[in-house]
Amino acid sequence: MSALNKKITTTLMGISVTAAIASCMDTGTDTDSASSPSASNVTSAPSRSPSNGGPYEDGEYTVDGEYGTRGSSIGVSLTLDDDEITVVDVTPHATDETSLALQRRFAEAVPALVVGKDIDDVNLDRVAGNSATPAGFNDALEKIKAEASG
Repeated sequence: MSALNKKITTTLMGISVTAAIASCMDTGTDTDSASSPSASNVTSAPSRSPSNGGPYEDGEYTVDGEYGTRGSSIGVSLTLDDDEITVVDVTPHATDETSLALQRRFAEAVPALVVGKDIDDVNLDRVAGNSATPAGFNDALEKIKAEASG
């Protein structure tokens, strides 16, 4: 399905959900929580203002994220689909044995933390014993957002 078709389908689904909610509100019907969808499984069109980013172009992006005062960096490759991170790969760049071990642990932990998340909702702090490397990842995300914004 093309990106345009996905966006049209998502928009139509958003309109359907909005109409269903409006219908319940108009009749004063109280639905029980077991039969009503939770917020996590309702699909709607992205509602972002230009000030907080998105929507972003679907695709694969690869950048280096920089952090620290010594020019440390990590490589970040990810795939975006409807602003969601669907695939991520982190490539350590460190040459020092200790730093390389930390970056490798970080790289192994990241996919479980970010895959399936909206790119605007991801901001890593401390991961797998790393307090500095997440700053490089976050820097990479900002570069990807800028690139994906067109």
